[in-house]
Amino acid sequence: MGKILTTIFGHNSILATIFTSMLPLVELKGAIPLGMLEEIWGTAALNPWQAFLWALLGSSIVVPIVALLFRPIYQWMKDKKFFKVLVDFVVGDVAKRSDTIKAENQNKSTRHTLWLKILTIFLFVAFPVPMTGVWTGTCFAVLLGLNFWVICVTVILGNVICGIIMTTVCEVFPQIKYILLIVFLILIVAALLTKVVLRVIKKHRAKKIASVNANENLVENTDAK
Repeated sequence: MGKILTTIFGHNSILATIFTSMLPLVELKGAIPLGMLEEIWGTAALNPWQAFLWALLGSSIVVPIVALLFRPIYQWMKDKKFFKVLVDFVVGDVAKRSDTIKAENQNKSTRHTLWLKILTIFLFVAFPVPMTGVWTGTCFAVLLGLNFWVICVTVILGNVICGIIMTTVCEVFPQIKYILLIVFLILIVAALLTKVVLRVIKKHRAKKIASVNANENLVENTDAK
């Protein structure tokens, strides 16, 4: 990994940190320990709060772009058979959560509902685990119907808290930042594999239920005759 990064970015740890923090899944959580690794950057490695600031900048750039473009792209892709599987895999769970929250808040006041949505998005982004960063958080906020500026402020504030948590851990335990990065990447892979397996199981169950229903209908039609 180190050789790949130095081949691409040389010893420019700042540019590498900014770019990495813009990537889905990795984002700020992976970029902070990455920018601090002396094993990769040598004397050009960033201190914890430099890594935090550059990673925050890179990941925050993503927020307004996704907030503006996600809905039209999502609406276009989900109606295309070729992209439907991809859309369901990437944002299917987020879309279901947003629909659940909307249904639960139908009978509540508008102001109460708005603040509940904002708090949900803030906590979703602030918690430093894979699959809950600025990309999914912004998509989640768009699906909940929040306006552009509310989305940007809420997601970026949640991202700040997430970054502070990651930076504090890296500063207090500097010797584990390489291990932290590896564990985080493993968690990303594990989360993706789990999602794939669950989707395959769900699809298999749906086919089995459809088959059982078809057999029952066939039996009923035979008995009727």
